[in-house]
Amino acid sequence: MSDRVWTPEQVAQGGLALIPDSDLPDLAARWLAEGYDSEALAEVAAMSRREGVDARRRFGDVLASLGHPVRSYDSPWDQLPWRGYWSRIAWATSRMDEGLHSPYASAQIVLEVLGDVADLWVPGGGDELMTLLGRWDDEPESRTAVDGAIRAHLHGLSDTDVPPLVDAQA
Repeated sequence: MSDRVWTPEQVAQGGLALIPDSDLPDLAARWLAEGYDSEALAEVAAMSRREGVDARRRFGDVLASLGHPVRSYDSPWDQLPWRGYWSRIAWATSRMDEGLHSPYASAQIVLEVLGDVADLWVPGGGDELMTLLGRWDDEPESRTAVDGAIRAHLHGLSDTDVPPLVDAQA
């Protein structure tokens, strides 16, 4: 089994696709040991690793019984880690790289995106970007260095840095 420790909430929010079938019975057993309890969970925990395909079929019921139903997706786009927000971040960064936006303007766009969903603020480094924009405003003599720091920050963002988010519409 993987070293990653999964919670039922994380698994329901998209982590299930990342867990091999053969690891699901072990995960269910771990959750039982941690104090989670349901009949469906106990059934999956009793399965062998070879019964992983059956465990996967039952895991939606397990998660629902623990209060974390798996969200049904209307399109594959909904399953992306940044829930469609990533394309706007990538667009702002590419506009900056093409010289069509300044680093400051691109950072403002990224901050708008990060502010749209509270769970994006920390992984996207919203506080750091706010600090950099404040420095750009307050220290005109440092703008070249700040522009470089903004560029580095925006280039450091990745769509794989963030686990799938809780559906904001649910």
